[in-house]
Amino acid sequence: MILEFSIQNYRSFKEEYCFSLVADTSKSKGKNVFEQRLGNNDTIRILNSAVIYGPNASGKSNLLKAFNTLQDIVISSVSLGDTIEQYDPFLFNLTTVKAPSIFTLTFIGPSEYKYIYHIEYNSFSILEEYLDYYPKSQKRNLFKRTRNDGKIHEVKLGQDYNGRTLKVFNNQSVLTKFGTEEPEELLSHVYLYFKKELVFYKDDDSNHLDIKKQIFESRTLQKRLKHLIKIADTRISDFNFGLLIRSDNDKEHQYLNQGTHTVYDGRKIVGLKDLDFEQESKGTNVLSLLGAQILIALEKGGILLIDEIDTSLHPKLAKFLVMLFQNTHANPKNAQLIFTTHETTFLDKDIFRKDQIWFVEKNEYGESELFSVQDFDGVREDTPFEKWYLAGKFGSLPNIQEIEFIFDNE
Repeated sequence: MILEFSIQNYRSFKEEYCFSLVADTSKSKGKNVFEQRLGNNDTIRILNSAVIYGPNASGKSNLLKAFNTLQDIVISSVSLGDTIEQYDPFLFNLTTVKAPSIFTLTFIGPSEYKYIYHIEYNSFSILEEYLDYYPKSQKRNLFKRTRNDGKIHEVKLGQDYNGRTLKVFNNQSVLTKFGTEEPEELLSHVYLYFKKELVFYKDDDSNHLDIKKQIFESRTLQKRLKHLIKIADTRISDFNFGLLIRSDNDKEHQYLNQGTHTVYDGRKIVGLKDLDFEQESKGTNVLSLLGAQILIALEKGGILLIDEIDTSLHPKLAKFLVMLFQNTHANPKNAQLIFTTHETTFLDKDIFRKDQIWFVEKNEYGESELFSVQDFDGVREDTPFEKWYLAGKFGSLPNIQEIEFIFDNE
């Protein structure tokens, strides 16, 4: 579970900003919050979802990409001398084009302990990196890497490991080392947290293939997906899942997904017809894949990140998918959802608390700024969030010129 994520000098984010899923003290909308007991018997209140708004090109997608980039740095294998391809600093200021990018993730990980992972890097080297955790009330360090100009860095492990040292490539994260080369009970599980708990829905063939594979392999998922498609009023009465072409390489498998439709002679039902999903609407295809990804997250737990969740979906249906995370029966493992959208109907005060609503906008220097509804004075839980947002009280709206501007001076 994610508690906080801070970023600095990454893509459109120049300054440091912190995104939080820690719930405030409000008792409003109790189903949007779950109380997590930690391994040291402390408890913490955590939000199960958050929405991010902003104009086009404001940087809201970059916030989600930052999660993906951090995951990629941790789980990617490297060779000595490789550049760090994930380095992507703020380019519109001379002070940042060669400065390090900085990420800090606070999360609940293995053994239900609280962890803080911090990394600073440029295109050539990881400059600083540490991992702290809280097995008791006091913070303990698991490892710490400090700035070093060499090609091989010597990392000091914490007191749990008697202060021994570990050698890693200058372009290699310490967690990668424990995930791929030197198995260790706790640190290897932290590596697996980054690899498996952070899930990104991507509208591309590779991700679609992985989702179809999981549908094919799970009867439970097939059953739940059938129910989801039916209640979405798609007029599909049943589903067929199968493997059309099997290959020695999983990535070359071709899966059969068909929807069953009723055939009529006038008003009389005369039979059924299966239709390949390629012939279904864009919205139905999105619902089947995105819906499956959401059902997988709800079953397994973890964190699901979706950019523009409402694409090709009716707002009412998109809201239904979001509210699954706020239902204790649907979400028994406290999966978390972080998503971006332009659809303002999500700002219904009956859906989100004020600590779940975030905005991104660019300032006059081209820098993305991140803020929450909580940052505004006078906002209550019963405030009409949508009305305030559309009235410009929260900012983060596009400033569109008059139509005539396009054709002036021709």
